[in-house]
Amino acid sequence: MTSRHTIDAPVALAPARRVTGYVPGGFDMLHVGHLNILRAARARCDRLVVGVATDESLRRMKGKDPVIPLKERCELLAALRFVDAVVVDLDQDKRVAWRLQPFDVLFKGDDWKDTPKGERLEAELAEVGARVVYLPYTASTSSTMLRRFLSPDEVEAELGEGLAVTK
Repeated sequence: MTSRHTIDAPVALAPARRVTGYVPGGFDMLHVGHLNILRAARARCDRLVVGVATDESLRRMKGKDPVIPLKERCELLAALRFVDAVVVDLDQDKRVAWRLQPFDVLFKGDDWKDTPKGERLEAELAEVGARVVYLPYTASTSSTMLRRFLSPDEVEAELGEGLAVTK
């Protein structure tokens, strides 16, 4: 007699593996470019965690204070319906973030793709079993552009450094 499954016999199926995504960033002056990355990331994972850089980290990276303080940036991001969790991102090394809040995929703008910092990020995350997925970067707006618009004095100072700005 041969063994056959009948309709009445349950078949054990492995549960689908849930994918946790992570989007790190400063998120200073939340804008449509941030929303584009976050929505695209959420469409590619089951759970989306956003890592928000500390004020001190932004000062080190950009040489300027953030316009919106860390606590308020976290509140703004937590209010978005497609964000499942918001954490403070303590270090530029994303392995630190992974150890505190494990994730499967880190999403980054494609302006990082094929750059030394993107390649370093990919290598570091491969060490912990995570991968990097690049999403389209919105070139039409950025926190830097907004800051220039809001701070004409900074623009004037930068013009002296050879930057051209049109109004």
